[in-house]
Amino acid sequence: MPIETKPDAADSLVAMQAREWAEEKHELLRAYIHRSHGARRRWLGGPNGTSYIELFSGPGRLFLKGTDQFFDGSPLVAHREAAKTSTAFSEMHLGDERQDFCDAVSERLKRLGAKPIVYPVRAEVAARQIQSALNKYALHFAFLDPFNLNLPFTIIESFARFKHMDVLIHVSAMDLQRNLPDSVGASECPLDEFAPGWRKAVGDLNPSEIIARGKFLEYWLSRIWAVGFSESNVKWHLVRGPKNQPLYWLVLLAKNKLAMDFWADIVERKQPNLQLFD
Repeated sequence: MPIETKPDAADSLVAMQAREWAEEKHELLRAYIHRSHGARRRWLGGPNGTSYIELFSGPGRLFLKGTDQFFDGSPLVAHREAAKTSTAFSEMHLGDERQDFCDAVSERLKRLGAKPIVYPVRAEVAARQIQSALNKYALHFAFLDPFNLNLPFTIIESFARFKHMDVLIHVSAMDLQRNLPDSVGASECPLDEFAPGWRKAVGDLNPSEIIARGKFLEYWLSRIWAVGFSESNVKWHLVRGPKNQPLYWLVLLAKNKLAMDFWADIVERKQPNLQLFD
């Protein structure tokens, strides 16, 4: 499906269409950036610094579908929130397959005083390039926000190699519910890259039922634990639509208990007693 775009009258640069539930995602991203500013300050005071990473960055500005209401995309949300506490990221690594999106987000961030590095390539290629560019002793935060479940597991493997890496992932509940039934009988599908080997986990379960989706996600989590993120350091938040339908989860992976405490407090305030497969 083509991405709808139009210029933002505020700066004449391209903006991308978004739905209203993007605002909750940005609210949670903003909250995490704010809560973690104390940790960032300590790293910024040393020789290694901090980095912010996105692989599906978009152009940096969005507009609400069917309107001329424009608002910041996640890279600008992250930079502005960090800058408020004088803990702006030392580096920003931003990837998007579209060159025009990379150009737009780079220009917008430069106007705000940031020095982004952009990667106009596929996400898995950008992940490898960014992995090579990162200081292994720095504090890193990656926000992975694909449109659907188009997130190759190799990306998580790339970032799991870093000791000080927090990863916030958008996992589409709608995409899983819609595509799992057709994917079970297919010889190959995007789910194969998201969770390699998932068919064995789902087995003979009815792919239209919630238990099959649960088994799929449990298997994906097991792969995450195997590459270095422990079970206790994964926490989910479910975002629902206007009719209370499940839309997507935001999943934080971290290797540091403090990061998990920050996220746990944020999601508990937002949605107490969350159940993963409700």
